[in-house]
Amino acid sequence: MSAPRARSSAEAHMFMALHPCGACGDEKFTKAVRMIVDGDALITRYTGPCRTCHAGRDFRFRIDDEFADAETAGGGRTPPLTAGEPEFGRAEASEIIDAGQWLQCADRIIAATPAAILGVSEDEWRRRRYMFKAAAESVGEVLKFIPAGSDDVPPDSFWTDDGRDVRDRGPDRFRRDKLEHLRLACLDLAARFAG
Repeated sequence: MSAPRARSSAEAHMFMALHPCGACGDEKFTKAVRMIVDGDALITRYTGPCRTCHAGRDFRFRIDDEFADAETAGGGRTPPLTAGEPEFGRAEASEIIDAGQWLQCADRIIAATPAAILGVSEDEWRRRRYMFKAAAESVGEVLKFIPAGSDDVPPDSFWTDDGRDVRDRGPDRFRRDKLEHLRLACLDLAARFAG
């Protein structure tokens, strides 16, 4: 079986967070990263024990050259990703995380990140900015599934049980206007913690 294509290492990490340990449900594990060659493909392999039960975890991805210049990366179509910013991919939609899972990611980040600005250390200030920006980018990933000239995420953009569950609990959340509003709200929260 070939390794799935991730558009960036950030997308690969989000995928791993969405696939917790099958034995105990913890999403975190101590990662050892190795590059391996499989035919003509360069594969990034993440392995290590689960943080809680120590069960072995193993993920493999073909990861795009996310920081290459635009001419190399997308034939001039899209710019390279920016190092240090929470970006998951360029112009095309994900092949490994469906639309419902991306919105679930945004929901989890928003729920876990306090919005209060008073009494916050400088390090925590930066972390919150990054997390709210990551939530905005997660919503932006959902928007990539909407075809030009349409206002809704199409049904074939939900290929996992988790993604379909998120859609079924709030199908109206997958309309372009609602997604754009949520993305702007996340960017506003990130701006509270800007420099």
